[in-house]
Amino acid sequence: MAIPAPQVEHNVPAVDLIPHPMLTLVHDADNYDAIERTAPGVASRGVHPGAQIALVSLYAAMLVSFWAFFARDTEAALVMAMVTVVMIVYFGLIVGGILVADAPVPGEPRRSFTAFLDGPVETLNEVITGRQAVIQMLFLPACMLMLATIIGIIARVSQAS
Repeated sequence: MAIPAPQVEHNVPAVDLIPHPMLTLVHDADNYDAIERTAPGVASRGVHPGAQIALVSLYAAMLVSFWAFFARDTEAALVMAMVTVVMIVYFGLIVGGILVADAPVPGEPRRSFTAFLDGPVETLNEVITGRQAVIQMLFLPACMLMLATIIGIIARVSQAS
């Protein structure tokens, strides 16, 4: 035979029973302080913005080479437009990640690009030099740009003959 559960009195206001959103997806235009994190040492042990700009620039150059070599007619231009949209989304994610990454403490001196290349960069597992970080970041996009250019030249030469 089942015994009914005892009645428990809760003193919770009715306002607290209304569900509230746990996550704000769109911040106010001037309220970016909520998503910016200051981290001591980022200016002296993080990736230099010049290396990040070089990364995005290599992908942009690859996109330009795609347009120069492969957009020969309307159908190819349509495909290239779709590739451009996908790459813009990719660039947007990279740039967005840079913008919400750890920011240096205000007033912390920032190092030059040459000091970055010779200095330490913290990664998840170890501390590497800036040169090693640049090589890890830029090697694959540089190879992709070179291969896209070579394939584009081969495609143009084979089309001409």
